[in-house]
Amino acid sequence: MVELFERHRRIFLISGIVICIVAIIFTVNPSIGPTIFERGLSRIITPMQRGMSAAVSWVSGNFTAVADNQRLLREIEALQEERNILLEANYRLQLAGEENERLSALLDINQRYAPLPMMGARIIGHNPNDWYSRFFLDRGSNDGITTNMAVLGDGGGLIGVVRQVHPRRSQFVSIVDNDFSASVMSRRTGDIGTARGDIALMQQGLIRMDRIDARAQIMPGDEIITSTHSAIFPPGILVGTVVSIHPNPDGHTRHAIVSPAANLDNITMVSIITENFGDIDVRQDWHTFVLED
Repeated sequence: MVELFERHRRIFLISGIVICIVAIIFTVNPSIGPTIFERGLSRIITPMQRGMSAAVSWVSGNFTAVADNQRLLREIEALQEERNILLEANYRLQLAGEENERLSALLDINQRYAPLPMMGARIIGHNPNDWYSRFFLDRGSNDGITTNMAVLGDGGGLIGVVRQVHPRRSQFVSIVDNDFSASVMSRRTGDIGTARGDIALMQQGLIRMDRIDARAQIMPGDEIITSTHSAIFPPGILVGTVVSIHPNPDGHTRHAIVSPAANLDNITMVSIITENFGDIDVRQDWHTFVLED
């Protein structure tokens, strides 16, 4: 309809002028009745008037609708931009909240082991051959870090021990690595054993507790902590919880499967106990260093 109006604009304008002239003639002397010619012309012009009026109304309505649509589009774009800004702000708040939770967890660890000197550190890399085996920290000898320092994870659970130190970074062996071992005991019964990593259990995130006396009263659900016999760890550090107990072929000892207290999945921050409680020989094998994004 708009295209038709554009193509025949002159015809519509001339018709409008004619209608206006005729209307003026009709209204000059309203006392004189219309002639036959005027009545005939009226029959022709009146429908044209109505058509023109309808056409003008339709075009006006469509132009108004187009203007309204454009205004709505602008409003939608503005709302979309505002939504994106709010989403970005929400994401930043979420990240800040997660960071606060991690920092709060480290603070809880420091308060739990208040007598022990602590230092927070970030995970910056991992062993490319096994994600759960060895991790790398942003703290090194420049920060006072030395080998055999205990590393704590979520909730203050033992997560590993420092094995390699460089000026600005260090490597720690996780609790599930088969090179890890620690003298431990049941918090409830005091039964002694040795916690160590096991290749068969590593992928399940579990460890073994060996050398448990067959007469020990230890049972599933017991909490395991570092013992006073530990060569390098301070006593009383939470290690994990007993999952199951199994007899050994010798008949004199048993072993337990233990679920570590510290979660190895998606760890980003740890606490290091910056005090040495003993010294042991460690292998000086430095694995390929892999930085995280």
